[in-house]
Amino acid sequence: MNRKIYALKFGLCLSLLAQPLLPQSAEAQQLGIANSNYAGTNSLYSNPSAIADSRHKFYLNLFSAEFGATNNYLRYDAPMSLFKLARKGEEFKSEYIQENLNGKQKLVMAGADFKGPALMLQLSPLHSIAITTRVRAGVQANNLSEEVARLYKVADGEDDSYLYQPYTGNNMNLNVNAFSEFGLSYARVVLHQGTHFIKAGITIKRLNGGSAAFLNLEDTDLQAEDRPVAGTDETDYVVKLDKVHARYGYAAIPDFDAAESGDLLSLLLGSKSAGSGWGADLGFTYEHRTNNPDYQVTRNGQLLTDVEQNKYKYRVAVSLMDIGGINYNNPDLVWAYDVKRTNKEVNLTDIGDGETTEEMLDYLNGQLDVSESEKQTSFRAALPTALNISLDYRLTRTLYANATLIQGVRGRNAIGMRQNSLFAVTPRAEFKKFEVAMPVALQNNYSVLTVGAMVRFMNFYVGSDNIGGAFNLGKPYGANAYVGVSLLPLLKRNPKEKKTTPATTQQPG
Repeated sequence: MNRKIYALKFGLCLSLLAQPLLPQSAEAQQLGIANSNYAGTNSLYSNPSAIADSRHKFYLNLFSAEFGATNNYLRYDAPMSLFKLARKGEEFKSEYIQENLNGKQKLVMAGADFKGPALMLQLSPLHSIAITTRVRAGVQANNLSEEVARLYKVADGEDDSYLYQPYTGNNMNLNVNAFSEFGLSYARVVLHQGTHFIKAGITIKRLNGGSAAFLNLEDTDLQAEDRPVAGTDETDYVVKLDKVHARYGYAAIPDFDAAESGDLLSLLLGSKSAGSGWGADLGFTYEHRTNNPDYQVTRNGQLLTDVEQNKYKYRVAVSLMDIGGINYNNPDLVWAYDVKRTNKEVNLTDIGDGETTEEMLDYLNGQLDVSESEKQTSFRAALPTALNISLDYRLTRTLYANATLIQGVRGRNAIGMRQNSLFAVTPRAEFKKFEVAMPVALQNNYSVLTVGAMVRFMNFYVGSDNIGGAFNLGKPYGANAYVGVSLLPLLKRNPKEKKTTPATTQQPG
């Protein structure tokens, strides 16, 4: 029997790859570096107010890149890591994959986040600005019922008992998106009174959409069947749709191949974008500061505030990130549909044989009897809006403990990427030239426990929010890694003592 829907299993198992082929949108948060007082522009991606009263007077980020994938359904359980498995060329065995069966909805995502050149500048002790560039792309599947997820066993040839079973009331969404952004940030100190210190910040982002695709199912009843292909030993797989409400669409760039033409710059600048839009981040930070005499220095006979030190005992930061979205409304580049049908069949094998997204859409439209008049030429892909709350507690002069809550707020049926919720506790040792952190988090909507690590040395940092996947620790559900390099970061310095010349006495002549 020829199993032709390995795409389903690939999508579910993609999260287990240490070097995924598909990029991800904003799901990992670089927890090790995000709350550092020496993060520079990297702190903007969790709270735009962070750059006010920063330890940096000037910061130029050269680049940072992150790659990762995760899920909450299939975990990798093997005697060796995927890296070692690939290096030795050994066969991947189905028993290396274990299911997490808890009756809850499943998710899978994979991708990359590239932050390009970014500049932060302190204009005065109260005001700071920053300019940032970024490219994000990714694939996500959310709200997948456990029963439907288990159909991968059919594709793998393990168990046909999941065929011919009715699955009712299904709601799920699949989103693929690639876009760039230019950001302009402003932050300032708004209150400094006694032990109370408050700062606020905003980032306005211009968004350029490279490509996007989505499939949302609402209240859909289905069952999967296999059908022998006449005259062959092959089998087609068919999904019978007793009732379906499907919204799906696609936006593309014609003749765009960044790998060959070097047109990534055109995507970044928007000249070849399939869509555009605006986004924003809003943030506030409260610091409780103590009247510690160590925060004062004497220079040239004057008592001054030590600008080289962090002064808070604890810091509470609240932000609303990734407000906004991208409008895809070019009639030559956009195909979108909102279809309600009963008693239809979709041949997954035929769709899978399509070489382009347009061909797969044509197959699907044909099998659902979708007419040209039902075509829409615009849709809006939302950003992964999330509420970010962070508490940073200073244990000693160099030791900190951080607790971070990130709650995705994008609606279940919205078109666009989602930030999956997490809670993390991150101890860190922080020095000017060196830093180490170890985040422990409940990720993937609080369903998967992960351990990460980050090391910063001067202008370079490297880390992971889920190091278990890379080293095969604890039956991982995924892995990610990130790296960043800055150029000429300029820390704030206290004034230097002026040298004095001893007075000389003139002898009478």
